[in-house]
Amino acid sequence: MAPSPHRAAPRSEVPAEAPINTSNRGFPHFLACPCLTGTAIMEENMPGENKALIRRWTEEIWNQKSMAAIDEIVAAEYIQHIPPLADQQGIDALKQFLVVHRAAFPDGRFAEDELIEERDKVVLRWTFHGTHMGEFMGVAATGSPTEITGTTTLRIAQGKVAEHWVHWDSLGWMQRAAAVTTALIRRWLEEVLEKGNLEVVDEIWAKDGVFAATLIPEVRGPDAVKRVAAAIRTAAPDWHYSLVGEPVAQGDRCSCRYTVTATHRGDLLGIAPTGRHYSHTATATFRMRGGKIAECWGDWDALGVMQQLGVAPAVGQLKVAA
Repeated sequence: MAPSPHRAAPRSEVPAEAPINTSNRGFPHFLACPCLTGTAIMEENMPGENKALIRRWTEEIWNQKSMAAIDEIVAAEYIQHIPPLADQQGIDALKQFLVVHRAAFPDGRFAEDELIEERDKVVLRWTFHGTHMGEFMGVAATGSPTEITGTTTLRIAQGKVAEHWVHWDSLGWMQRAAAVTTALIRRWLEEVLEKGNLEVVDEIWAKDGVFAATLIPEVRGPDAVKRVAAAIRTAAPDWHYSLVGEPVAQGDRCSCRYTVTATHRGDLLGIAPTGRHYSHTATATFRMRGGKIAECWGDWDALGVMQQLGVAPAVGQLKVAA
């Protein structure tokens, strides 16, 4: 009887399995892709090596401020993205930024909060602590302790840092820095001029700090500033101020408007006490340096005060010489 056409052939009739051809001929290219086998990645960096590299980046470059470390672990084609600054390329760009950062926060240190690694990317979540001793991103030194949080993403190529993206709480930091400046101004107006705590001048005024105001000659240094403040307090022991709006700040400068109410109880610019109440508006502009007042210019309505004290004619009574 002839074998059924559907009958399985004997095992001896089955052809031997051909060896798999892993050459380019006859083998699908996508199966030969090294990204599936992991060989390309393993050849460049073993797992954990990129994390170790970024720990060097944090400790040696940013905490130890080492320029030599930049040359060792940063690629020549390095690119940095640090908003709101413009993107920059090259090792020199990183070195220049490190110089600025080191001057602004000489004792600054980054602490690792979390480190995530996958292939050629490492993500570092960090907290920074330092004292703000120099200008940074247009914000004058406040001399105050600083805490900043942020996240940095780094791309690694051939064992070096090739690209760097960072996002941090820049707005919050600037707001806190502005608050420090505003606090200095409030201490000058409230604690020194309003309450008469002259010793505060030593805390908030630079050693070579300058003060000048309408009808008050320029003086320099904390002791001279104390004498001016004492004279204001003698003339008007109940001197009281109120800010008008919020101070306006840019860089190392800050300006504020305020109103003053007082009673004339002592000598005021050579005018004997009248016992009269008076009020005036004023604007004070400050320049800060190292967390202290380096200069203060005050402009106030001196004519209006003299009119209220009865020693100057009203504007409508002023006579202009022919």
